[in-house]
Amino acid sequence: MAELSQRAQQAMTDVELLQGEEVARVWEADGFFLGTHPLLKLMGKIQSMVVTLTGGHIRVFLVVTNMRVLLVQSTQMWCGCQKVRGANAISMTSVKEAGIGRETQMCCFHSRVIHIQTLTQRHTLIVKGFSDEDMKSFLAYMSWVLVSNARTV
Repeated sequence: MAELSQRAQQAMTDVELLQGEEVARVWEADGFFLGTHPLLKLMGKIQSMVVTLTGGHIRVFLVVTNMRVLLVQSTQMWCGCQKVRGANAISMTSVKEAGIGRETQMCCFHSRVIHIQTLTQRHTLIVKGFSDEDMKSFLAYMSWVLVSNARTV
């Protein structure tokens, strides 16, 4: 069972795990991503700093359990004057594709992306603090989910 960070636990306050459900993996995305260009990344960092200084946050998590995929989001602005929390539950059998990507700008500015494609929607997340090994781990785990789905059909 995967350990949830304190930020992930706070974001998941509205989500109840089902009986027998265990969290397998958790990935945190960058809620301030504006683009891969270094100037856009700098603007995102400035935006993040301003929001943090005013008591806010934007947190997005992709949580995979043994029964479903959860997309959990928490946004807070101005010391809690505005709060939004939401979660989407996605059936494991609905996941039809998973992918990873890495873009490098000016030789040293890296952005890493993960995505999952369901029957109805594509979810693309820019991930924070991901190494190439983390991306390989994500793809391997989601590939296991896809192979399991194919065997049960």
